[in-house]
Amino acid sequence: MKFSEILFLQNVVNNAHADSKKSILELISKLIAQNLVDINYEQIFECFVSREKLGSTGIGHGVAIPHGRIENLSKPIAVFVRLQDAIDFEANDNQPVDLFFALLVPGQDENKYLEILSEIAEKFSHRSFREQLRQAKDDEELYKVLVGS
Repeated sequence: MKFSEILFLQNVVNNAHADSKKSILELISKLIAQNLVDINYEQIFECFVSREKLGSTGIGHGVAIPHGRIENLSKPIAVFVRLQDAIDFEANDNQPVDLFFALLVPGQDENKYLEILSEIAEKFSHRSFREQLRQAKDDEELYKVLVGS
């Protein structure tokens, strides 16, 4: 899977502001909702909040991968947000988070869901990749790093 298949430039935000887990999940939900017709912001936000109640999606090194499954979604969709100032997201390593790669997938496709999550986590495990993201100057540069062009 290529990030370019699920992530589009309009869903990439550099130097965003959020001061809590709730506010970043709200921002991410609004970004996704603007590109969907049959699924609204509230459904998306509740999906992310429900998943976070099971345990934080903060994987460490300043990275979180909020994710969930939603019925009526036709294909996976992603959002990437880099915060100007990292926030507490209850990550595994107890470090604040500034890089958020959020993912929604169709409710019925468990195997594809796990495969995509695994690929995202693997990509973000590389220090050089995370540093390139943190050094990006704008949305477009950030997008180019994410999709590898």
